[in-house]
Amino acid sequence: MSDILHHPIGEFFDLSNQISSSSSVNHKSSLKSYVWSSERCRKIRFCEFTVENKFYAESLVIYPDFCYDIPIFGTEYLKIGSKRYFAAIDFHPITENKQYLKFMEMFPDKKRIKTHVYDLDRFFSEKLWIRRRTQDFYDEYQIMLKCFLHQYKKCLYSVEQNTITLEQQQSQYNDYMSTNDPAHGILKSYFGEDFAKQYIDDFLFSNK
Repeated sequence: MSDILHHPIGEFFDLSNQISSSSSVNHKSSLKSYVWSSERCRKIRFCEFTVENKFYAESLVIYPDFCYDIPIFGTEYLKIGSKRYFAAIDFHPITENKQYLKFMEMFPDKKRIKTHVYDLDRFFSEKLWIRRRTQDFYDEYQIMLKCFLHQYKKCLYSVEQNTITLEQQQSQYNDYMSTNDPAHGILKSYFGEDFAKQYIDDFLFSNK
């Protein structure tokens, strides 16, 4: 799977300004976490969680500077055992402004799926790319991720600075995602309840 040095994010954004990195190892599991800032992006965070022979997950979220009225970029890839695979990529809208959709016209409309975790009409676009398979499709995911990142960067550089800040809207997104994130269960299993809650609130979806 991915090594951050070879992850597609480095092809599209300058990661020379690293804010933090950390690594936690426990019970044949490892959790690697990275945060950068880049031009027009106040925060780019990446995490990779591996449980030997059982579970693999990687996720990436890009937060634009508060002055840019565009969505937050989010993606993840999960491998559960050797028979369940899941991936999702999206521009997560945080305002009513739909100008970003012109950068997603080449992507198919999202499939109608059932989920008990998220309300897909809230903070998810109509172009949400989501896949569930019984065989590994990581190569396909990487291709789609590059396509989405390419369009997201174009979107990011298409807008002018706002006179108002979108800090509140980004905070609302974080609060919703942290409350509903299914990662809590497996993080709790390997690192404990306190760590799981702190990691989700203070790293994955921190308002800082």
